[in-house]
Parts: sequence; structure tokens; C-alpha cells
Amino acid sequence: MTLEKRKWGQPARFFIIGLFALIVSHTLGLAAKKVTNDSASFKLPVWIQTNGILPPRNFSISEFQVTRGKFRIEPISLSGPDSPMMIFVAFDTVGDVANITEARNAVIHEINELGSQFWVGLISANEQVTVIQEPTPSRELFSQKVEQLSQIGKAGLLDTLLPVADLATSVLLKSNVRVAVIFITDSDIGNYKSDYLNAPVNVSDSRDLSRRFAGRALQEKITRMSKAISRFQVPILVVHIAPGQDPLNRAYQNGLKQLAEIGGGKSLLSKSTGDIAATIHEAFEWARSFYLLGFRLTAAKGRYADIEITLVPNEAHAAGNYRLVHPNRIYMP
Repeated sequence: MTLEKRKWGQPARFFIIGLFALIVSHTLGLAAKKVTNDSASFKLPVWIQTNGILPPRNFSISEFQVTRGKFRIEPISLSGPDSPMMIFVAFDTVGDVANITEARNAVIHEINELGSQFWVGLISANEQVTVIQEPTPSRELFSQKVEQLSQIGKAGLLDTLLPVADLATSVLLKSNVRVAVIFITDSDIGNYKSDYLNAPVNVSDSRDLSRRFAGRALQEKITRMSKAISRFQVPILVVHIAPGQDPLNRAYQNGLKQLAEIGGGKSLLSKSTGDIAATIHEAFEWARSFYLLGFRLTAAKGRYADIEITLVPNEAHAAGNYRLVHPNRIYMP
């Protein structure tokens, strides 16, 4: 049996070529849609320091410039350190009662020292996120809710940090006020529901060395969280009131520092019970002292963009005398 060779006429060839071109153009069109640039609004915290301290003067929006590579982005809004603000205080404390009591008293003291333009909210961050008190101007109500907090359960900071950052960012983008989150934690890496001390080995993967290298599971967790937290625009501050001194807990604390600094925040460690109040005071000082700079950025959706915020030199100051702290990478939603 022989197969007959079919000869295509000229119209048929044109039809096949046209159909192929249509398929290719459709495929390229879908690819182009995936990288189409879009415009999104951002509100980023910016701290201004000179010789390691915050300058007393206020800066105007005309003194800031935002750049992405060679392109300048025009700022569209600016809120200063004296502007209205919401501070969410999230407690992840389940350990020593003396440390927890000292931390609660220090937080209540700092809240009472805030001006009337500050509203405060309270979150329980043990194992899951629970809003204990929505932002309120009432210091008495906030203090009562702090005293009623539960202090039992497992550590939860690694599991609740991203949901809290998401919650706070949604508040930021829907309002005209500055927003920050202060975590108070005494978490030990060995007190999580997830076992970061003895991570299970994937027997089907001969290259899985997580049991041979202590902290491998923790390192992978921090790496995933570092990428995810860049999507949020609210500064996170972490105050650890009882940091462990063993190698794995030190790695844990370094991871918390990395996560906080991505958004311009800080991770602060108390050296002793007597040091807790001073550490919490430093966190509140940093939380309330930033400028909130708004701008619109056009870039590819679903990707990260690197930006730089600087001061424009003028007669009032030389830009080189100031150090600006701000998130360097943002995510295009």
C-alpha cells in the first residue's frame, strides 16, 4: 500500500500561512499582556537622619525626589512626623511573666505619652491573628485590653507577621494617615508549632540536607517571607524582650532583623528585664518619626521595582548631610 502525496494549491498554502501567523500573533499578544506596564499608587515610609539622630526641622514635598534607575518620579503627597497616625501593637508573648508584665507596662506608658493625633490598635499574634481592639483614641480602653491579653500558647510571630502587615497596609491605602506595626515578642524558635529544630527530611530527595544543617528550615522560611513582605508598605518593628542566646535563636533573631529592615523598620533586642522599657521606647520613637511619601509608579505588573528616595540639595541644607532610610524594593500589584 502506498501513500499518495497531496499537492497543495496556492490558495491552500496562503490559508495555512495565514493561520500560522494568526496563532503566532495571538501567542505573542498573550505574552505581551503578561508584561504590560501598569500604574499603581505607593505610600512609603522615609526616615531622615543626620549624625544618627532625627533632625528637628520639617521637610517639604518639594525637597524629596524619587528615582527608578534614570527615571524621576514626581512625589504627589507627603505626611510629616506630626501628622495623624495609627499604630498597631501586636503581642506575641507566652513566656516569663516578669518580662511580659514589664513589656505591657512599657507599652501602656508609651501610648499615654502619644499626642491626640495618634490612634492605637491592639492585636494578639499568638499562633493566629486576632484584633483585640480596633484603632482607638482612648488610652484607657487600650490599656484595659492590654491587661486582659492571654499569655499562653505557642510562639506565632513567623506565622502572623505577614497577615498583620497585609492588614495594616490595607488600612494605609484606604486612609490618609500614617500606619506602623510594633511587634512585642518573647518567642523562642523551639516553641513554634512548626518544628524548626528537627525539620523532616524528604526521603525521596537525596540532596535534602535539612537535618544535617541546623536551621535549614528556618532559613528557607525567612527567605520566603523576605520576598513576600516587600509587597506591603507599612513599616514593621520587632521588639524581642527575651532573645535566646543559642545559635539557632541567634539565627532566628537575625532573620527577624532582615524582615523588619526590608520595609524600613527595626528589630530591637532587650538585654534584660530592666532593659525592656528603654527598648520599647526606642521602637515607638522610630515608629512615629517617619515621613510618608506618596507617588505613582508605572512598571510591569507582578514584578519588583528598585527605587531610591533622596533629598534635593537647596539653600536650607546639603543633601549629603542627611541619611535617608526607606524601603528600596517595591512590588507592582
